[in-house]
Amino acid sequence: MGRKSKADSASPSDPGPSLAAGSELVDRAQDEVAEVMGDIAEFWGFTRTMGRIFGFVYMSPEPVEQATVRTRLAISAGSASTTMTALLDWGVLRREGRLYVAETNFFKLITAVLRQREAARIEAGIERARTVLELLRQGPADDPRVAFARQRAEHMLGFFEMGRAFLEAFVERSPIRAILNGLARTASRLRPASLPHPNSLAQAGEAGVRDDFDITLDESDDDQEQHDRIDA
Repeated sequence: MGRKSKADSASPSDPGPSLAAGSELVDRAQDEVAEVMGDIAEFWGFTRTMGRIFGFVYMSPEPVEQATVRTRLAISAGSASTTMTALLDWGVLRREGRLYVAETNFFKLITAVLRQREAARIEAGIERARTVLELLRQGPADDPRVAFARQRAEHMLGFFEMGRAFLEAFVERSPIRAILNGLARTASRLRPASLPHPNSLAQAGEAGVRDDFDITLDESDDDQEQHDRIDA
């Protein structure tokens, strides 16, 4: 009988040097991506642990147990359990029995965040801007300070509403070309009231208020030219 080579005599369960090296490279990649996702999560206002867990599971070649996540990322059992439950709620992770896998559709992840958090903040801003505007509309029409504040509140409300329209278009994957054109036209009209000269408030009458603080709704030639370029 011929002499067996080392390869022939190796145990079937022995990963061999090449597989061991590959496993080490994957581990390093997992660690690096976990830190990258941790940075991104912090930037978006989430906890760093949420990002690290997602990054680790995302780079895992196979579904992982919670214990594996705890060990590799050196986090407590309580932190891992709470954070991974939150990630399941956000749709960032999915469960397959006792194992976890990562959502790989990044557009889906972003829109989930926008739907659940950013949209709520914009809506809250719109409601508060409307409250301020209604308050100012109760003031005397000939008071230049009230007129100035009212114009600023109207400008803020218009900006928030424009942001909501853009967010809805992005989240719903609607054809946004026409929407963007409309938003560009709206933006060109939303000019905030200029800060008045210190002496102008005492001197301005109702006519002065109208001259100084009204927002021009008619598009200028420059605005129209800009919109034509967008439409082109």
